[in-house]
Amino acid sequence: MSKIGLSFRYMFVLFLGIILSLNTVLASSSKIEIQAKSIESTGDIATATNNVVVHYDDMVIRAASAVYNKNTHLLMLDGNIETIGYKGTKEHSSHMEINTETKEVTFKELFLVSENDVWIMSQDVNKKNKTYKLGTSLLSSCDITDPLWTMRFSHSNYNQDENYIRVYNAKVYMWDVPVFYTPYLAFSTNKQRSSGLLFPLFGYNDVEGFIYEQPIFWAISPSVDVEFNPQIRTSRSAGLYSTLRFVDSNHSKGTLRVGYFKDFDSYTQEYNIPNSSHYGLEFNYESSEVFKKYLPKGFQDGLYVNTTYLNDIDYLTLQKNNLSHFGLSPLQESRVNYFAQDNDYYVGLNAKYFIDTRTNIDDDKTVQILPSIQMHKYLDELFTRNLTYSADFKINNFDRKKGATMKQAEMRIPLEFATSFFDDFVNLSLGEEFYYSKFFFGNGDFVYDDYQYYSNIHKAKIFTDLTKNYDSFIHVLQPSLSYLKPGTENQSPIEFSQLNPEQKELFTVGLPEEQYNFALSQYFYDQNMKLKFYQRLTQKYYVDREYKFADLNNEMQYNFNAIQLYNIIGYSHEFKKVRFSSTSIAYKQADYRLTLGHSYKKVLPDDPTTRPANDVSFDFGYTYNQKVAFSGGLTYNIDDSTSKQWKIGGSYHRDCWSIASSIRQDIQPSSAGSISQTTFYMQLDFTPFGSIGTDTLK
Repeated sequence: MSKIGLSFRYMFVLFLGIILSLNTVLASSSKIEIQAKSIESTGDIATATNNVVVHYDDMVIRAASAVYNKNTHLLMLDGNIETIGYKGTKEHSSHMEINTETKEVTFKELFLVSENDVWIMSQDVNKKNKTYKLGTSLLSSCDITDPLWTMRFSHSNYNQDENYIRVYNAKVYMWDVPVFYTPYLAFSTNKQRSSGLLFPLFGYNDVEGFIYEQPIFWAISPSVDVEFNPQIRTSRSAGLYSTLRFVDSNHSKGTLRVGYFKDFDSYTQEYNIPNSSHYGLEFNYESSEVFKKYLPKGFQDGLYVNTTYLNDIDYLTLQKNNLSHFGLSPLQESRVNYFAQDNDYYVGLNAKYFIDTRTNIDDDKTVQILPSIQMHKYLDELFTRNLTYSADFKINNFDRKKGATMKQAEMRIPLEFATSFFDDFVNLSLGEEFYYSKFFFGNGDFVYDDYQYYSNIHKAKIFTDLTKNYDSFIHVLQPSLSYLKPGTENQSPIEFSQLNPEQKELFTVGLPEEQYNFALSQYFYDQNMKLKFYQRLTQKYYVDREYKFADLNNEMQYNFNAIQLYNIIGYSHEFKKVRFSSTSIAYKQADYRLTLGHSYKKVLPDDPTTRPANDVSFDFGYTYNQKVAFSGGLTYNIDDSTSKQWKIGGSYHRDCWSIASSIRQDIQPSSAGSISQTTFYMQLDFTPFGSIGTDTLK
C-alpha cells in the first residue's frame, strides 16, 4: 500500500502568517509622514530623495525616492524599497504605490519574509476594498539562493472581511521537479478551525488495488468538530469512517468514531475473509473531575472510558489513524473506570467488556465484568503505631449470554505488627490476612446456586536494610526471609470440588501452599549516588511439595559509563533447566546507540502451554551529524533460522526540509489470520507547512 500525505493544518499557519504580514503592510490609514535628506516641492508634487523614510500607519518604509501627488493622493516609491512591519516582518520591492484616499496599494516584485522565516516573492500585489490579489508567486522557507523546495502558484485572492484565501494552480517543487499539484486551494486564515477538505490519502497495493481516502473536516464550534473519511480500495470496495471530537469542559474531552466498510464478494472469496462487512463504534472519554462538588471535602474523582464495539479486527486495520485502545488483538477489550478517593478511602467502579473476533469462538460465552465495585481503606494504625491494617471490599458481576453467570462479594483484611531490634538493624513483621467471599450463580440449573468461602493466612517476615559508605562507592544490602502458613478455611453449603463444572469455570478458591521465600536485593552507587549495579534474587521453598524448591529467579543490571548490561533468568531446580532468560547489552553515546539482546523460553513438563522462544535481536541508531541519521533492527529466531522482524531506515534534515525513509517487515492481525507484510515508508517535510509521504505494503 502506498500513502501520500500533506498536512494542510501547517499550511494554514503558513499562509496565516504571510497574510497577516501583508495585512500589516497594506493597512489602511490616511496618516503619512515623509522624511529625507532632500525634499523638493513643485506645485502639488513633492519629491524626496536620499535616505527616504516614510511612516505610514504601523510600518516604516525605506526607499531611494518617493513622489507624492496631493491632487491624485498617490504616493509612489522606487528603488530598493524595504518595509518593516510592527510584528517584525520585512518586505522588499522595486516599486510601490499607495493611494491614500482609496486605500489601494500596489507592489511590483515584492519579496516578503515572515516572522517564522518563510518568504514569498510575487510579481504583483494589489489591495482594494479589503481584497488582496497576488499575482504569480513563489514561496519557500529555504535559502533563497538555491531553495530545495518551493511552492508556486499563478495567483491568489484574499478577502480581509471573510478571512479567506483562495490559491490557484499551486505546485510544490523539489528543486525543479514537481512533486505535488492542486488546481485550487481555499481556506480560512484566522486562528480558528474552519471546515473544508483536508489533504487526501493515496495508495496502492497488489491485494487491495488503488486506495484513495478524502478527509472532510467540519468545525461545528470552537469545542466540537467532525472528520469524515470516505475511502475507496478499487480491488476491495469502499467504506466510510467518521470521527466526532469534543471538549465539554476545561477538565474533560472525548472522541466518538463510527465506521463501515463493505468488501466485494470476489475479494472475500479469494482471500477467505469470513465477513464481507466490517463495522464498529469507538468511544473514548476522560475527565479529571466528575462529581467533585458533590463529594465530601478532600475527595477527588475521575472517569476513564475506552470502549470499542466491532464485528471483526479488520474494522481497526482499515483505519488510517487508530484511536487509543488496547491493541490490535482478536480479543478486543473495553473499559469504563470511575474512582473517588481521599487520603483514607478509595471507591472505584470498573467495567470490562470483551469481544472475541475469532470466527471459531462463540462470543456469547465470553465472560464480561459488568461491573466491579471496589471499596478500599488505606493502611492505617490500629491502637498503636506498630499495628496496622487495611481493608478491601469488592462486588463483582460476571455476566454472559450463554453459560453460568456469577455475582461475588469478597472482603480482604490484612493485619500487620512490625517492630525492630538491635538499633533497627533487624526488622520483624507478623501478619494475619482474613478473606471472605460469597458467590451467587445464575443462568443455569444448579443444585446449589450460592456458595461461600472463608480463610485466613499467617505471615511472618524478618528483614534488614543495610547501607555502608566506602571510599569510592555506596553499598545497599536488603536481605529478607518470609514465611507463609495457611490457616483454616470454611466452605458451605458444599466444597468447591462438588460444584457444577460451569460454576467452577468462573472462579477458584483455596489456601496457598506453606512456603518460605528468601529475597536478596543489593545496590551499588558511586559517590554521586548514580546507580552502577543492582541485583534482585528470589527463591521459594514449598514445605509440602514433593520437589520443594521453586524456580530461582535473578535479575541484575550493570552500568559502566556508556555500557549497560542487563539479565533476568529463571532456573528450574526440578528439571535442572533454564526456564526463561532475557539478556541485553547496550552501548549509548551522543551520536550512536547499539543494543544486542537474546530472549529464551523453554517448554517444561509443568507448563506445556508456554510458547518457546530463542530469538536474537539487534537494534542500532547512528547520528552522523546534525543533518544525517540512520536506524535499524533485526529479530532472528535461532531454532528455525528465520527472521521474525526487521527494519532499516535513515533521515536527512535541513532547516527548511527533511526526508525520512525506512523499510520494515511486520505482522498485522486480520480477520483471515495474521499477515506478514513488508512496509516501505518515506516522508518529505517542508518546514514549516507540510509533508508528502508514501507507505507501501506488500
